[in-house]
Amino acid sequence: MTYFDENDLKETKINHRVELEYYRTKKNTKDDFKYGIEIRKKEYINDIITEESNNIENISNSSDKVIEIISTLKKYKVTPIGLNDVLEDLLKEN
Repeated sequence: MTYFDENDLKETKINHRVELEYYRTKKNTKDDFKYGIEIRKKEYINDIITEESNNIENISNSSDKVIEIISTLKKYKVTPIGLNDVLEDLLKEN
C-alpha cells in the first residue's frame, strides 16, 4: 500500500487522504499461470470513502516480471485510471 504524501497532495490540489493498493493477480491457464495487476484506490473525504479499481489480466507468465512492474507503478503512484496507459508504455520498453 502507498499513500499520497503532502507534496503529491499539493501538486494535485487534493486535500484528503488517498490510499493506493497494488496486487498481483494469478490465473490458472491450461498449461501454466498468467499473472496480472490490480490497483485499488480509496479516497477518504470527510465521512465518505470512495473506491475505484482497475485490473488487467494475462500480462505475463512471469511472476517476477509482474512484481517488477508493480514496483514501478508504486514508485510513481499510478492510479487505476492510469493503469492501462502506463502499462502499455512499460511493456513497450521491454
